[in-house]
Amino acid sequence: MTAQQLVRLPLFGQVTEAEAEQLLHKAPNSLRKYKSREYIARQGDVCRSLYILCTGTVRAQMENAEGKQLTIDVINAPDVLAPAFIYASENRFPVNVEAISDCDVFIMDKNRFLDFMHETPSVMKNFIGLISDRSLFLSRKLNEFALQSLKSRLLNYLQVNKRISNQQEVAFILGVARPSLARALSELNNEGRIRMEGKEIHIND
Repeated sequence: MTAQQLVRLPLFGQVTEAEAEQLLHKAPNSLRKYKSREYIARQGDVCRSLYILCTGTVRAQMENAEGKQLTIDVINAPDVLAPAFIYASENRFPVNVEAISDCDVFIMDKNRFLDFMHETPSVMKNFIGLISDRSLFLSRKLNEFALQSLKSRLLNYLQVNKRISNQQEVAFILGVARPSLARALSELNNEGRIRMEGKEIHIND
């Protein structure tokens, strides 16, 4: 990771190359490469560093003791992984972070990054914005699961993503068993609210 590459990341948007060079020189850091389907972090791992996804796409997925999985988010670069938990009192990854495509992840010592935020208020403001946006996303996610029916969540998913081509993946995202998903899709199809075109499912206007 070079200073020029670092300042292109949104988190370091207002940082000069000279400041970035100084940060890279002082802070222990590394750039790690991950292949598709490799785990960047496991649920419960201690989060000792700042993880920045520089290239690629990852899946954040929770798993319970019985092996049931729930996809919390699909994250595209550039973004910070688990920003709300880096400085938490229990600073552990709440999810498995799995590479969906080949990824580059920049990893920096969190204590040096904390010092840098104190020295550079614009970076602290960007970081607080990241945490706030992630909290907003999680509150909306909670609202979906707590207050909406499965059919409503499916329609919301289709409005955002336009189609369903992999029902198992959508079952992970919505946190339901595949048979329950299939029943809800069948009911929506019978109601004329969706249409099935081969293996793809689309919402009707």
